[in-house]
Amino acid sequence: MTKKDYKIIKMDPLSEKLDKAGMRGGASKKLKLSKDAKAALKESIKTNLRSGKQTMKAAKRGDFGSPMMSIAAGKSLKAGANESTLKGEIDYPIISKFPKSISRKGKDEARKYLKRKKKEYERQSKFFQKQGYTTGGLISGIPKLAKKGWK
Repeated sequence: MTKKDYKIIKMDPLSEKLDKAGMRGGASKKLKLSKDAKAALKESIKTNLRSGKQTMKAAKRGDFGSPMMSIAAGKSLKAGANESTLKGEIDYPIISKFPKSISRKGKDEARKYLKRKKKEYERQSKFFQKQGYTTGGLISGIPKLAKKGWK
């Protein structure tokens, strides 16, 4: 029997329809970056480690609004800082702190990835603002409302 003779029995009717339409694969979004881009991302995170930790600490405290909105805003700020570090590395390669083995193309790919992530986090925080959940904090007895925020 060849591989084409095998047929996988699907339990979910939607997955069968998707297979017939030519859509294959799962719903996971893996980090599909080149080796250079991963190295550039790692270096960028390493350079901004202290400020990133402080930003996330403030975000978890709820300094930027309700705790859920605050965490999204903190992640956006953290990604923006890493992105600006990579942009500086691309614009001024003479004073670069990154290893010379990381190519310009890899740095640019990592910068674009961080830009996408930053936009995603900004959309999340805007969603909470539109819903009206801008203020939040600790409330005794109703932890779900405290985490989500209220109008």
